[in-house]
Parts: sequence; C-alpha cells; structure tokens
Amino acid sequence: MAGGKETPRQKLIGLMYLVLLALLALQVSSAILQKFSFLNSSLELATKNSNSANDAKLSAIQAAVDKAPKYKPVLEDAERIKKMSREMIGEIDSYKQEIITKTGGKDEKGQYVGMKDEDITANLMVGDPSTGKKGKAYGLKERLNKFIDELNRVAGTGFPPLAQDGKDDPLTKNDPEQKNKDFAELNFGHTPMIAALAVLSDKQSKITAYEAEVLNVLQTKVGAKDFKVGGFEASYSALSSTVAAGTDYEAKMFLSAKLDVTPTMKFRGNTVKVENGVGIIKFKASATNYDAEGNAKQNWEGSISVAKPTGDGDTTFKVKGEYIVAKPVIDVKSASVSALYYNCGNDLNVQVPALGANYKPSFSAKGANIIPGKEKGAIILIPSIKGPDAKVTLSVSSDGSAIGTKDFPVRGVPRPSIVAKIGGNYVDQKRGVPAPGPASIQVLAEPDPAFAAALPKEARYNITEGEVTLARGKREINTLPIRTDNVNLSAIRSQAQSGDRIIIVIKKARRLNFKDDSEDVPINAASSVITIPIN
Repeated sequence: MAGGKETPRQKLIGLMYLVLLALLALQVSSAILQKFSFLNSSLELATKNSNSANDAKLSAIQAAVDKAPKYKPVLEDAERIKKMSREMIGEIDSYKQEIITKTGGKDEKGQYVGMKDEDITANLMVGDPSTGKKGKAYGLKERLNKFIDELNRVAGTGFPPLAQDGKDDPLTKNDPEQKNKDFAELNFGHTPMIAALAVLSDKQSKITAYEAEVLNVLQTKVGAKDFKVGGFEASYSALSSTVAAGTDYEAKMFLSAKLDVTPTMKFRGNTVKVENGVGIIKFKASATNYDAEGNAKQNWEGSISVAKPTGDGDTTFKVKGEYIVAKPVIDVKSASVSALYYNCGNDLNVQVPALGANYKPSFSAKGANIIPGKEKGAIILIPSIKGPDAKVTLSVSSDGSAIGTKDFPVRGVPRPSIVAKIGGNYVDQKRGVPAPGPASIQVLAEPDPAFAAALPKEARYNITEGEVTLARGKREINTLPIRTDNVNLSAIRSQAQSGDRIIIVIKKARRLNFKDDSEDVPINAASSVITIPIN
C-alpha cells in the first residue's frame, strides 16, 4: 500500500494472495484444489480474528470519546467505517454462499461438491456470454473501490484500489496473457470454484486489514492509545493451515489490543523473540497418522505473558493453534520404475511435488548402492541383492526430515540371445547359405529388447568364447575357435561343399555396464547353438 509501513499481518495476507494468484495460473490437480480449500479457510479465519480485534479498537475509541465528547466526529467516522466494512464483508459472503449453493453445496464430509466447477462461478461473477449480461463482479469492483476511497478520505491513507483490472494490478500488468483482462475476468474467468472462494476471502481479509489501519489512525486522533485496555484476547495468524511434511510451519502469536509494553511469548517452553508485539514461531511439520486423503490434523500451544499494571506479577494468556499436515507423495520417474535390474545402474528421478522449492533431498537405500546424480532428485540405484523376493527399499528425506520410503522389486538381467549375421543380415537357419559358404560371419549376443530399452548403457554384450565347426554327415571336418563377435571362416570355406553344415556353439559372453566394467553372463540355452546348412 502507499504511504505507510505494512504490518506483519498485512505482509502475511499479501504473501497468501501471491500464492493464490500463482496457483490460479496453473492447471491444478484435485490435490491442489484441496489445499486451496485449506487456504480459503485460513483467510476466513484471519478475517474473523481481525473483526474481533477491530471491535476492540472501536470500543477503545468509544471509551475515549466518553471522556472527551469533542471527539465525537471521530467516533462517527469509526462507526461509519465499521458499518461499511461489515456491509462489504456481508455482500461478499452472500456471493460466496450463492457460489457454494449453485455448485452443489457440501457433502457429508464437509467438502465442497463443486470445487472444480468453473462455468457456474464464471456465469455468476463474470456474466453469461450468450446474453451479454455482466456478472456480479462488476458491481462488486465499483463498491470495493468506493469503500477504499472513503477509507483514504477519512484517515488520509493511500490504499490502492482493492479491485483492479489486469493492466493496473502490479502482479499482472506485465503479463501479456493477463494484462488485458478486467477485474471480473482476471479473478473469476476460467477459475475453479474453490479458487474463486479464496479470491473473495482474500478481499474480505484485506477489508479488515485496511479497516484496522484506519481505526489505528482514528485511535491516535482521540488519544485512545494512551488508555489502559481492560482485557486481552490471545490469538495467532498462520501463513497456512496446511503444510507438507518436511517443510516449515510458520505462525505469529499476538495480542489483539496493543499495549505500551513488550509481552513475553513462549512456545514449547522456549522464549520466542518478540518484535513490535509479534512473536514468530517456526518448526518442521511432521505427522504419522494420515487419513485416507493424506492429511493429518495437528496442534500447537504457546503462551503470551504481560506484566500487570499494578506491578504484582504477570497475566498469562494461552494460544492454541491447529494446522493440517499433508502427506507428501514421492514421485519416481524411470524408464523401468516397476522393478530394478540387479547389479545395474538404474536411473531414477525422485521428486516430492508438494515440497516445491523447499525440496532438499537426501537418500539412503537398503539392498542397493546409491550414486548421486547431477540434478536435484536424480540418483543411480544399483541393487546388490537378488532372489525371488528380493527388493530394494529407498528412503527419502528433505532437509533432514524423513519423507517416506519406496519399495522396488529386483529382477535379474535377462539372458542375451545369440544370433548370426552375414553381411549385416540375419542368417536364415532353415534356408541356409549357398556353397561354399561365407568368408566371415558375425556372431552377436543381443540383449532382451525391454532391458535394452530401459537401460541401454547396461545392455552391451560381446562374445568371448565359442567355436564354429564344419560338419559333414556325422563327421567334423574342421573346428575354429571364436573369441570375438567377428569370425573369419576362410579355413572352413575352403573345405566346404554342398550338404555340409556350419555349427556355431557359443560358450561365454560378457556384459559391459554403465561404468564400462564387464562381467561374465550366462547364455540363453535355446539360442547358444546355431546350425547353418550349406546348399
């Protein structure tokens, strides 16, 4: 806002709105929509708490005017501001309720039935394109901005318009896809119902925040801040009521009426640093008992102590907060993610989408060795166990907090098949070759196609031992050793005649892995012997 320092609470609401607008630009999944619902609940709770705090401010102004009637015009301004604020919040509540009702209300679990719906919300708030009738967001824009104009007039503040078109909104004015949209289209066009609710709740939250600042100005005019406040209400404001395990839960504890003293705040027995009457708590969120939707309700408790005016001790207030921990989902991408190949470098990309930029992964594995990759979340997993029930358990952590585990069965490397080629073409063992046969032949160990597709760097074979024999009837005419893939048959060819057979027997082959290390591999027995008739 212009002309004033933002309070911690206003910064909080601004940050939540930034998150809201960022999510509106995405094709959101059901899981994100659910978190959107939690964001809407947080904004509604912030509005409720602020209303209570603003009532206390108005009471303080009333008390000051009772003692100094000359300030009655200030009280009238404060009451008019409160009335306008409540009317605006009430109007927005009516839109929210109409959206909820027209999209099916809530189910037996209290979840919004039509949270994904876009059409009903757009028709109501933007308008019906078939008739050209404008929706309710256009009138809302006018009343919101008139409300802001009145606040600025009364208190001399410089609040910007609360409902801006894309070309005026600092968040969208440089976005070529958004800057030409008006307020209604920008916030409610092609928008899921639950996101629209969050937009409206954000406006309500800003209304109460601006109302609070104006009441502060009016309190100063009547000297209400010099008076002792007779009662306090301890409260808190959380950045979000839903966090993913492994990320920071952040909340602020505060008293709804400011005093000219610095309160002492504690969380889990430890003193919290207090700045401008606000204590900030921060801890790693975790949970064990998740429900079927992957959420777990948690709570925390703190305390706020302030010295009694009489000097005889402190008055302590308890602060209780609730939040929901969302279970992160471990997303593994791999060419062969259903199972890992034994003693092979299986490339995995392990991500936890819920953590976003906070994802700082580390890994450990039972039954396998790990080689870190170059990208965040990329690893090479090399299983060291095999057998019918062999499995590797991968444990995933982020920034020191355990996220979860993922099990992978381990399969053996498929045996290669032996094939023969002459001039680059496969040999047809039924048709054979014309006499006196080829001068050379290529004998290859070909990998299983699925294995080669999944791990091409692991599926490299070469022949290391075998023999090729020229047979005539039951006699062996000549036998040559095979030690490489390419075999010179000149000695056999010089003795060959029609009716003979070339018999190839492969005994050993080796596989080269992703580190260029080699190992002996068993041969597929069905293809280890190749017989080629000489016609």
